[in-house]
Amino acid sequence: MTRPPELVPTSSPRLLVAALLLAALAQLAQAQEVGALVDEENAPITTDSTLSLNEAFEAAVIRAPGAALLAAAAEGARDAQARSRSLISGVPSVQLRYLSDRLQSRQGVTESEVGFDLPLWRWGQRQRVAEFAQASQQGVTEDQRLHRWQVAGAVRESYWEVREAQQRVDLARRDVEAFRALEADVGRRIAAGDAAPGERLIAEGQRVEREAVQHEAEVMLADRFFGWRTLTGLTVMPNAGEEREAPKVDSYLPLDAARATAARAEAALASARSEGAGSPRLLLGLRHDTQDGGADVDSLATQLTLPFGGGSHRQATLAPLKLEVARARDAVSQMERESQLAHHEAKHELHARETALADAARRMTLVVDELSLSRRAYSLGEIPLAERLLSELRAAEATRIHLLAFIAHSRAIARFNQINGVLP
Repeated sequence: MTRPPELVPTSSPRLLVAALLLAALAQLAQAQEVGALVDEENAPITTDSTLSLNEAFEAAVIRAPGAALLAAAAEGARDAQARSRSLISGVPSVQLRYLSDRLQSRQGVTESEVGFDLPLWRWGQRQRVAEFAQASQQGVTEDQRLHRWQVAGAVRESYWEVREAQQRVDLARRDVEAFRALEADVGRRIAAGDAAPGERLIAEGQRVEREAVQHEAEVMLADRFFGWRTLTGLTVMPNAGEEREAPKVDSYLPLDAARATAARAEAALASARSEGAGSPRLLLGLRHDTQDGGADVDSLATQLTLPFGGGSHRQATLAPLKLEVARARDAVSQMERESQLAHHEAKHELHARETALADAARRMTLVVDELSLSRRAYSLGEIPLAERLLSELRAAEATRIHLLAFIAHSRAIARFNQINGVLP
C-alpha cells in the first residue's frame, strides 16, 4: 500500500519574516505618498514682491511649445526672400556632350560641347515671388505676436485661477474660525444653563462642514498652483497682478494673424500662376569640332527653350493652392465674427463685474452690522441659536460674494486687456 506524501509547510519562519517586512515597507511607502500629497495641499504659496506678471509671462514664453514651428516659418520666409533676389528662377545645370566616329568610319571626326542651362524668370514672376516672400515675413510676424498673445492669456488665466483658489481657502479658514467661535459661545451658554446640550451638536456639525469645505478649497489651490508652476516654471507668485483698464482698440490678434495667413496664401497662388507653363531655359555652350582632315573648329552654341500650353496640367497644380486660399478667406470671416463677439463679451463682462462688485460692497456693509448685533444678542441670550446661525451664514455668504467679486472684477479687466491685445 502506497503511503500518501507528507505535507510540507508552505511557509517557514524566514519567509514569514520576509513577508512581514515587505508588507511594512509597502505601508511605509504608501504613508510617504499620502504624506507627500498632504504636504502639497498644505504647502504655503509664497509671493515675490520683486516679481511682476510681465516677468512671469516672459518666463512662460520661453517654456511654451511652438517655437520650433515659428523658427521654421521664419526660415521659409528668408528662403523666399533669397530666391526673389536671384538672377535666375531655378537651379542651373551643366550639360556635357561628346561625339566620335571611332567605332564607325574612323575618319577622326569628333565633337565635344559643354553648356550651361539657365532657367529664366517669366515676365512678372520675380515680382510675384518677392511679394510672396514679403507676405511670408508679415505672416511670421503676426504668428509670433499671436503666439505671445496666447501665452499671455494662459498666464493671466492661471494667475487669477490661483488667486481665486487662494481667496476660497482664506474664506474657508475664516468660516472655520467663525464657527469655532460659535461653538465656544454655545459651550459657554450650555455651561451657564442658558442653552440645551443638543445645541453643541448643531454648532459642531456646522464647524465640521466648514472644515470639509476648507479641505476641498486647499485641494483646488494645490492643483491650480501646480498648473502655474508647469506653465511658467516659477515656484512663486507675483505679489500683485492687478491691471488697469487699457484703452479700447479695434484690433484682435487672431484676426490679424488670419488676415496675414490669407495674404500669404493668395501670394503663393499668384506666384504659382506667374510660372505659367514653366520657366524658359537658356542654354549657353562652347563647342569644339575636329573635322575630317584634322581641322579644328570652335563655336558658341545658344539655345532658348520656351514651354507653352498645358493649361489642364497647370490648373491641377494650382488646385491645392486655391483650396488654401478659400480656407484662409473663410478663416478670416470666422475671425471677424469672433472678434465682434469677443470685444462685446469682454466689455459686457467688465461692466457686469463692476456692478456686481458695487452691489456686493453695499451688501457687505449691511451684513457686518447685522452680524455684530446678532453675536451680541446671542451672548446676552436675547436670540436663539437658529437666528445666530442664520446671521453667521448670511455673513459668510456676503463675505464670499464680496471678495470673489473683487477677484472677478480684476480678472475681467485682465480679459478686457487681453482681447484688445495688451500684454501684461
